[in-house]
Amino acid sequence: TVAAARADVAQSSARFEQAERELERTQKLVKTGGLAEQDLDDARDEVRLALAALDASRANARLARRGLSEAVIRAPFSGTVVERQVEVGEFVTSGNELVRVADTGVLRARVLLDPREALDLEIGAHASAEAFARPGEVFSGRVLRGGDVVDPNTRRLPVEIELEDTKGRLRAGLVARFSVETGAPERSIVLPLRAVFERFGRQHVYVIEDGIAHRREVVMGAVREGRAEIRQGLREEEWVVVKGVTRVVDGAPVRLVPIEHANAAEHGDGASEPTNLNPQAR
Repeated sequence: TVAAARADVAQSSARFEQAERELERTQKLVKTGGLAEQDLDDARDEVRLALAALDASRANARLARRGLSEAVIRAPFSGTVVERQVEVGEFVTSGNELVRVADTGVLRARVLLDPREALDLEIGAHASAEAFARPGEVFSGRVLRGGDVVDPNTRRLPVEIELEDTKGRLRAGLVARFSVETGAPERSIVLPLRAVFERFGRQHVYVIEDGIAHRREVVMGAVREGRAEIRQGLREEEWVVVKGVTRVVDGAPVRLVPIEHANAAEHGDGASEPTNLNPQAR
């Protein structure tokens, strides 16, 4: 240990100093004829041996200090120890896994996207996440890299997203809903999903023109949270029936009622609740 190495250096230093004093005393005695020249040679040899022992003990002390400094494990980044593989006092060798460190300030997620939307996804594109464990909170992020191969099981393209969580609100392994900006924002028409119905294998809605309901075929896009994107078949500012659709007949007149009375009307005279198309950005 370092303490033992220091003690050895102290002992070797004391023996060296003692040998030097003995050499000085021997030199004086040889000059006065009290000792022979051979005693002087022996004293000089003792000094050299003591110096060599001192150098060796100092070298051992340096090795001990170096071993102590190398025993400190430093992570290449700041983080938190999330798992410890060894206990205090346990013997380890080179290659043993000691601890697992995680940088929880930045989290990464692998998200599967539709290739039609993610094929030309740009690195650095904005992304956001809403964790089910943190309702109402939105966490910002960016696209770190896009996948080069479509997942064979889901037929979707994997995308790696990096989220910022400097306040430590998220934890690795939480379930979240992700939104990724796949291109420049564009305007689209969005309707409640209940306003769309199927006829002859195609999607339709009832559009109100001059108080008359007309069935019109539409082309739907993405469906999210009970709302459907209408890509073709409707124009802005048109009125569409969104409630009581099953009781509407193509070409029949429709009486408009205020929304607050729609529920009562649905159970009464069969009136339907129309909605004005408000385009939304996506």
